[in-house]
Amino acid sequence: MIFEQIEAGGDRNFGYLIGDEHTREAVIVDAGYAPERMLQEASRYDLKVVYIISTHSHKDHVAGNELLVQRTAAPVVMHESTAHPCNVRVKDNEKLAVGNLRLRFLHTPGHIPDHVCILADDKLISGDLLFVGKIGGTGPHFPASDPRQQWESLRRLMRLDPAIEVWPGHDYGVKPSSTIGNEITTNPFLLCKNLEEFLYLKD
Repeated sequence: MIFEQIEAGGDRNFGYLIGDEHTREAVIVDAGYAPERMLQEASRYDLKVVYIISTHSHKDHVAGNELLVQRTAAPVVMHESTAHPCNVRVKDNEKLAVGNLRLRFLHTPGHIPDHVCILADDKLISGDLLFVGKIGGTGPHFPASDPRQQWESLRRLMRLDPAIEVWPGHDYGVKPSSTIGNEITTNPFLLCKNLEEFLYLKD
């Protein structure tokens, strides 16, 4: 699997290029404000972009989609609950074939209702749900956010294999990636024993 984390502008946004080295099919995830750079990287690996994926509909994650559609004619993939324009609507736990790869979508609301995380082999693109040592925002600055849903979504991630790598939507931590196991043992929000502790820490 070809997997590349790419700086995508905005507020230290990260986007991702995932490709099958055998079929040369690829997806771009959360192109943000750097769609041209995403396409350059795909070209460097001789990859054909067959899907454009957004983990959620906040502007800094979907801003590059229009240009990518113009250049590649690839469909935009988002969770079925989104109100944002897209071509393919995926359900929780649905898998998407990209060459020989199978990307699995986990519906993880909280930061925003249409949020998904994407599992590609042993790598989890966690969007704005889970950062390295931090978590995505909720509250007045994020309409439709729900910290209780966020808690449940984070608990779901904590049940994944501890060795799975975490690749976030923003470069907010001390390093650009982590693992589920490392976050469980070091992330203060995941160390909370219950919802009440979690809500208190967020406040």
